[in-house]
Amino acid sequence: MNRIFAAAMTFAVVAVGCSDNSISDSQTTTSEKITNVSSADTATSETTEAVTVKNPQNIPVTKMSESELFSDRDLNPDYSEITAEVSLNGNSAGITGNGVSVNGSAVTISGEGIYHITGILDDGQIIVDADKNKVQLVLDNASISCSNAPAIYVKSAKKVFITLADGSKNYVSDGADYSVTDSTDNPDSAIFSHDSLTINGSGELDVAGNYNDGIRSKDDIVITGGKITVNAVGDAIKGKDYVAVADGVLDLTAGQNGINASNKTDAEMGFVYIEGGDFNITSGGGSSASTKTHNDDFGGFGHGGGFGRGEKPTLPEDMEEYDSEDFRHEHFGRGERQEMPDGMEKPDFENFNPEDFGIPEPSQQESTDNTDTVPTPKGIKAVADINIIGGTFNINSADDAIHAGTEVNISGGTFAIDAGDDGINATSAININGGTVVISNSYEGLEASVINVTGGTVELTSSDDGFNASDGVTNQSGMGTFSDELEINISGGMVYVSASGDGLDSNGNMTISGGTVIVNGCENGGNGALDSNGEINVNGGTLVAAGMSAMAENPADTSKQNSVSATFDTTMNGGTLVTLSDSNGNEIISFAPQKSFDNIVISSPDIQTGMTYTFYTGGTSSADQKYGLYENGGYNSDGTESGNFTADSVTSYVGKQTGGFGGRGMKQSPDGMPDRKDFGQNKQAIF
Repeated sequence: MNRIFAAAMTFAVVAVGCSDNSISDSQTTTSEKITNVSSADTATSETTEAVTVKNPQNIPVTKMSESELFSDRDLNPDYSEITAEVSLNGNSAGITGNGVSVNGSAVTISGEGIYHITGILDDGQIIVDADKNKVQLVLDNASISCSNAPAIYVKSAKKVFITLADGSKNYVSDGADYSVTDSTDNPDSAIFSHDSLTINGSGELDVAGNYNDGIRSKDDIVITGGKITVNAVGDAIKGKDYVAVADGVLDLTAGQNGINASNKTDAEMGFVYIEGGDFNITSGGGSSASTKTHNDDFGGFGHGGGFGRGEKPTLPEDMEEYDSEDFRHEHFGRGERQEMPDGMEKPDFENFNPEDFGIPEPSQQESTDNTDTVPTPKGIKAVADINIIGGTFNINSADDAIHAGTEVNISGGTFAIDAGDDGINATSAININGGTVVISNSYEGLEASVINVTGGTVELTSSDDGFNASDGVTNQSGMGTFSDELEINISGGMVYVSASGDGLDSNGNMTISGGTVIVNGCENGGNGALDSNGEINVNGGTLVAAGMSAMAENPADTSKQNSVSATFDTTMNGGTLVTLSDSNGNEIISFAPQKSFDNIVISSPDIQTGMTYTFYTGGTSSADQKYGLYENGGYNSDGTESGNFTADSVTSYVGKQTGGFGGRGMKQSPDGMPDRKDFGQNKQAIF
């Protein structure tokens, strides 16, 4: 049955007629102390007596949280005072206690209290219809299946707690087709709650969301413990107002999003907050299911297909197809200034119009797929913020691994990310203040309007840009539009980037003031290790950026720390050691780029104004290294001298600079180069 059509039908809250989802009796046992009630009978609080059962494994509060999102009861899975025992038995149930009734295979809880649930319900429901009361469902080796509706359905309550009893294994599933639904609630998940939902305890819960989502609340979802496994056609876990996790082990496999906070109507809601737990998330079949690709058909004029990220543009009249390597040498050379090719005029950067070259609008440049028709499964998704202060994350997503409608804030945790699109994406800002973020595969590693790194470790590999400060609207092509609202700021931590597009790409400004930044750019000359449509200011820290000189950019002369840009006579293989030493032979930097390169930009507080420095290539070092950067003192003085310079200005140069188009213009360079009043402040000269 069509899901949209089914959602419009009326949902029967009792006697739903579920079938064909039985679990074998060997998986769980039913307490012999409970008297069975046949499917033809109805048990109510009037026919039973309340019971008080002391939990033999009373669990004290051991988990603490400073967040107001977690109440004491959220964190405490105690169930020592039980209101009723519910014993599931095939297509019926037995009860002892108050607040619960049975009609056919539907068990309805209508009063506040703690309900201890054991046994198997082959094809039925646990329904909570308790008005404004708090209800705690203790699953203790319980198996609940329903073929055409949610297996656990919270129709009405103030708050529901699902507690996983210590040592228990519990199973909840729904069917692939819902025959009847409630048009007001649109229940569409194996566990569906109209109100606030908490999962706690130390047991196990296995959820199969065969119709759509696995666990869903139209309010909030809080998780403070347990081992939770979800396999869902849609989202694995979906909370409207927010999803908050303090602890637990979550193994989530989703056709759509692993975790999703979806409230689009309340500006203060729709967020995800995680302070601990172990997460293994696969969404949309993983990164191998992605159709995102990166191309450099017209290296030197932007990202992807030519000037932008769309299709390859028509070349200017009288300009023939070229070989990218020959193009750079033959037309723009490394030696004397040469004339532009016949029929090709010097670019007018101020009045450049992408449409003149057949470049698509910015909104079309970023993606190679149609987001209106192609699903975009995310690992963790929020309409608003995503705040993570701890936890261990293994995310394999077809689209973005972490995606926020506003900000992503990471202050702790360990992340292993394999993304078909962006590793981390936020509309407003990405703020990384701690933790270890390793993105082994991505289209773009980090993408947001503002990217701030103040601490921790960021290690990423991307098929396009490593960092991309972009708002998704501003033209991102090589001659793209500058926006002062777009920024990359690195003031601490360790940043390592290996990119097939630009390494660090800001459509506004870029500032490095601390930490260690290592960039391995692309090998084909179509992008630069550093790329900014504004200024690149290096005011502190250590920067080493290696790539091809065709699109190389340098720190601006407004920087507060000295830098050097060296272009070598030949392209060197990845792994070739480059060492920068002072006039006394003291090692400043020893770095072995990962990929082939002919240009390297180095900024270090050890490059002092007025001092002379020498580059050596091809040597060896006996020191330890991380990301190709060797500890000082291990260079064996066995390299070949490849140029020297005296640091007379903020940015010094070794070799002829051959940068390409892009940004707000071109960088002022040594004598004979264009004046920056004509070509801006950032790009190296191309002549």
